[in-house]
Amino acid sequence: MNLKLFLATIAGAIIAFFFGWLVYGVMLMDFFTANTIHYEGLMMEMPNIFLLVLGYLAISFFMAFVFQRWAAFTTFMSGLYGGLVIGFFFSFTVDLYIMAGMNLYTPTSTIVDIVVNTVIYGITGGVIAFILGLKKEKEPASQG
Repeated sequence: MNLKLFLATIAGAIIAFFFGWLVYGVMLMDFFTANTIHYEGLMMEMPNIFLLVLGYLAISFFMAFVFQRWAAFTTFMSGLYGGLVIGFFFSFTVDLYIMAGMNLYTPTSTIVDIVVNTVIYGITGGVIAFILGLKKEKEPASQG
């Protein structure tokens, strides 16, 4: 793994974790609580942070790898677009699987979850592509 791929993955995971906490843990916590069908033992008192970080590292690595190897996204805007597309289809797929097999979310919370994840992964993709596009500073020629 090269350094830019590593740094882009770490930065992407940090951005996704921060925005996930901000949106799901603060801004929309009451909304999702009200729009989730609750069962005894469904929600943990405190989420498993290790697993959250591992998940954010996985999706960030996936985006960084695709952006660097195949898409050549090296600007914030190209990464934003790529992240929006990946985020939408990833979230849409997962939420449809949840709706198909579990009585857990309302249709409203499913739509909001897809929109929120699409935006979070768009921003994450923008940061990842921006880091992948950073140029290494050339050292000044010696004047000797």
